[in-house]
Amino acid sequence: VKDAAEAAENDSSGASVASALLTNTPPRRNLELDTLAGALRGDILVHMHCYRADEMLTILDMAEEFGYRVGTFHHGVEAYKIADELAENDVCGALWSDWWGFKIEAYDGIQENIALVDRPTGGCAIVHSDSDEGIQRLNQEAAKAMLRGNRAGLDIPPERAIRWITYNAAKSLGVHEQTGSIEIGKMADVVLWNQDPFSVYAKPLQVYIDGVLRYEQDNPSLSPQSDFELGQLMGAAQ
Repeated sequence: VKDAAEAAENDSSGASVASALLTNTPPRRNLELDTLAGALRGDILVHMHCYRADEMLTILDMAEEFGYRVGTFHHGVEAYKIADELAENDVCGALWSDWWGFKIEAYDGIQENIALVDRPTGGCAIVHSDSDEGIQRLNQEAAKAMLRGNRAGLDIPPERAIRWITYNAAKSLGVHEQTGSIEIGKMADVVLWNQDPFSVYAKPLQVYIDGVLRYEQDNPSLSPQSDFELGQLMGAAQ
């Protein structure tokens, strides 16, 4: 790790360019070191895949040693064990609401994980999904996490839980000054629901992107149709 960091610093310092000018040869391009140098400079947001608390702390120690910042840990089933440390280092956790136990490093997960990571001042929890089904229903995943947190006595208002699928996700990607919340000057990415978005019965009525209405329930011109079951529908019509 140290050798790679030092190589990245040298590669990005202009030394290779200066050498190339002196020898009249093109500078060497190393895409791996370009990426690593960008992370060390803070130009690239660092997202880490990590399950266990001890491994996350090791990564944070390494980041402190080499002077870069970890923005988000993904999966992080043991993140609840180091919630205070994550908040102190301004690190988000992109977490499942209730996935655990499918391999040994995911064994010690709990359903209060998201709520506990978000609890400290500065805490930043995000509802995450590795599922093509779950990602369509992150509002319901957030509802499950809020329920477990409230049952544990954390008293999470819905106004805070909604940040798990809006503002905190935008912060993790570094675009929270442009989107992620309803504020003057932001991009007006807004969903209007027919009822409480944490209800399993909630459906979007309208979706605005950059302030432009892009979806509207019961409006064929603003309700994109998929061809996913086109063959079955045609067969049923015959």
